[in-house]
Amino acid sequence: MGNSSLTVETILDEQAARGIYDPRNAPSGFNLDLILGLANDTMADLIAERFNWKFNRAFAAPFLTNTFQQDYPQPAQAAGPIGWGDDCDKIDINNTMIPKPVNVPSTPKWKRQLSRVSAQFGGVLGGPTAICWMYNSDLSYGTWPGPGVTYSPLITIGAVAPNPIMNFIDANGNYLILTGFGTTGLTAPAAAVNAAEGVTVNDGGCVWTVVSGTSQGFRIWPLPNQAGPVYQMIPSYQMEPPKITSIKTMINPIPDSYARHFRRAFAYQCKGASSNPADRKEFLQEYPIWLAGLKDAAKQADKEPNAYGLLPATSPVDNIWPGNYRYTADMPV
Repeated sequence: MGNSSLTVETILDEQAARGIYDPRNAPSGFNLDLILGLANDTMADLIAERFNWKFNRAFAAPFLTNTFQQDYPQPAQAAGPIGWGDDCDKIDINNTMIPKPVNVPSTPKWKRQLSRVSAQFGGVLGGPTAICWMYNSDLSYGTWPGPGVTYSPLITIGAVAPNPIMNFIDANGNYLILTGFGTTGLTAPAAAVNAAEGVTVNDGGCVWTVVSGTSQGFRIWPLPNQAGPVYQMIPSYQMEPPKITSIKTMINPIPDSYARHFRRAFAYQCKGASSNPADRKEFLQEYPIWLAGLKDAAKQADKEPNAYGLLPATSPVDNIWPGNYRYTADMPV
């Protein structure tokens, strides 16, 4: 996201004009590595999990829920890697109402981790209530369903036909996700060994696409119903701190209106790298104060209410079973 007009080099020049220690003048011979390390440390402290900056927010590619499928491997997110979850919308995508119901009866909540569950724990009215991200390699996978099995489109008019799980690991160890609906062929498809993400494999009328094990997918809870409805899940998230690789790199995604926070912290980081004891002392004294004072920066973007209403946005006690869960005889009540 191109929010900034400042480079690390510009900030270094500003600091040099103010008499602040400039690591470019260090005699070590590793000046550039030192500067980039200090800049990346500063960026990591600004783009940290305790903040949910609007300028660092991105939307993941939407995905559709499928019959009794909990895990949804994905290609690498176009906006960048997921740092942590921010929000998530779910749309009853096949509903004919105008507008389509969104987040009814509740918005899915991000969790750090969700456990696997079996099909008997599906069937919540209103769809998934929780979501987490996981690396594709850590998600669970189905199996190729066999020859002559039809995968029906998830966006349709009328009832949705139940589908098998729409991902599996092929004979060469590739992670495959269904990207073209149709009827499977005579033999299980497989991409070449170590196939690159994005490679496609035909399977009768179906198409499977390779995703990388290091890309990030999603796990939802509880399982979708056997006969729908199908929900379009649109997760939003905070991106990982970008890696600064050159002093001519812009300090994106930090916009100019927040650049003062980067400037101040980077100046302290430079003082901490100085051979002058007075500079190092100032770093040790002032940098922790800057970290604690970031709450003032957060307030700059926190002047709007999170939600309207008299009830808290989240309950202080997390329900084990959602209130609209379809209970069965073997569940604790």
